[in-house]
Amino acid sequence: MTLNRIAVYGHRGWASSEIVKALASSGAPLRVLHRPGSDILSLPVNVEVVEVDLNNQASLIEKLKDIDIVICLVGHGGVPLQHHFVKAIPKTQVKLFVPSDLAARYDKQGNSIPVNHQKSEVEKAARLAGIPTAVVLPGNFAEFVLSTPALGIDYRDNRIQFIGDSASEPLNLCTRPYVAAAYASIFASTPISQLAGRDLALSELRVTGNQIAEAFARKFHAAPITRRESKEHIVQALGEAIETGNPMSLALYCRKIWATGEQARMIGKDIWDVEDYPKATLPSLIVEGALEPYRSLPEEVRNYFTNLFDQCE
Repeated sequence: MTLNRIAVYGHRGWASSEIVKALASSGAPLRVLHRPGSDILSLPVNVEVVEVDLNNQASLIEKLKDIDIVICLVGHGGVPLQHHFVKAIPKTQVKLFVPSDLAARYDKQGNSIPVNHQKSEVEKAARLAGIPTAVVLPGNFAEFVLSTPALGIDYRDNRIQFIGDSASEPLNLCTRPYVAAAYASIFASTPISQLAGRDLALSELRVTGNQIAEAFARKFHAAPITRRESKEHIVQALGEAIETGNPMSLALYCRKIWATGEQARMIGKDIWDVEDYPKATLPSLIVEGALEPYRSLPEEVRNYFTNLFDQCE
């Protein structure tokens, strides 16, 4: 088995830190590139750690020496930084670029939201530069959907806001550990010729709003408090949010594509299954308490979604 030589940029995030640990455990040679002053104390001891200034193209090209795959795991604010890699990679022996995405293949409206537009611009630039790419698409993180109120599911207060057809439409979810295991499974030793040009979907579990409500009822020994919002209302609210530059536009868009049944289809059909991995289930996450917390939301963000719930019938 031949192992791919991997470089990662963006190691400190909620999802990326777990992915780096999984890659480090895979046996593949791993180099973490980090900006000056970045905290590197939590990195696994078997990882090669290299400081890099992305604005110095000559230095970046040198730091990509002896690398087969470049994986970017930057958060929303760092998405445009990936253009530095797009400019550098054609001058190296790198064979595959994996830009930061971790979502789905959104439609024209979804790609009009600034962070999604920036992601699509990075991918477009990579294609124009002739760089082979692969993208990982898990839909939504289960921790985000089930432990924050962003999509109308309020685990803390046993409340659910059904939006459009979300009670009966499936939502494609993956836990953070599953996504991390998938990155290791995909990139550690798979021949790069089998990865280039693919949108690799991940699907750990698919759940409907009604199934989440049933799990809440079992967990709390009481039916959740529910409210309903029409499909027409979320479409209108989303349009207004995009037009006014509302920072909650992405969350509202995720609500809308669940309400219309589009979300589960937007990951595509090229599903990568992690062999021998015990997938999470809704009972294990909710009823048995295996659900991990998502990163902390500012109180004003939680209040925003609480107000949306209170405004519904």
